[in-house]
Amino acid sequence: MSSESDSAYGFGDGVPLEPVAPGTTVLVAGPALSRTEDLARSMVTDGNSAGEGALYISTNKTHKKVLDACRQTHPSLDTDMVGVIDCSGQEIGQSPPGVNVKYVSTQSDLTGIGMKFSALYESLYADATGGRVRTSLISLSSLSMYVDLRSLFQFAQTLSGRIDSADGLGVFAIDPTTHDTKTVNTLSQVADGRIEVRESDDGDNELRVRGLPDQPTGWHPFTLP
Repeated sequence: MSSESDSAYGFGDGVPLEPVAPGTTVLVAGPALSRTEDLARSMVTDGNSAGEGALYISTNKTHKKVLDACRQTHPSLDTDMVGVIDCSGQEIGQSPPGVNVKYVSTQSDLTGIGMKFSALYESLYADATGGRVRTSLISLSSLSMYVDLRSLFQFAQTLSGRIDSADGLGVFAIDPTTHDTKTVNTLSQVADGRIEVRESDDGDNELRVRGLPDQPTGWHPFTLP
């Protein structure tokens, strides 16, 4: 991971996280009914207003649903700096103007996803302010239903390595309740740290950070628009 600098990646006011160093990949872990995926998506969209690239690898939602979700938290989304790899396997429609969308017909085609990722990343990197690109993979749990653990680990590790070498930011979502401990621990190895998400007894969304330096300790509430 690159050393922390003034170019660290920051997040929205409602997310109690300190900026993280370029080259970092984090795992956002929480159950499906929590706001885990919303948080992972928002952490990437947070850089859009500063001219950073936002690349979404979506395994369970169409590109239209991804963009709608992004606009819920960031209404002024600049789609010129957005790229979506739609791996949902649902009907391919016409891509919206100003958004670079690439399709992969099935979640099991990790090679195809990787190729689309490389092409989209290079395009966004060339146009983004300072070459800064944030990548969201939602989700590892969805991909695990189509490929074996070894292949998924190698794929995620390759993505993380590319993000590191480009001084980007990676945010990978996972639902640990759908996996055994070995699987979660194995996939956690591709990330520099982990953000755990839960819903409190009062119904608040909370997070805590593991493995990342200079972050708040314990559980803290977070809010998304």
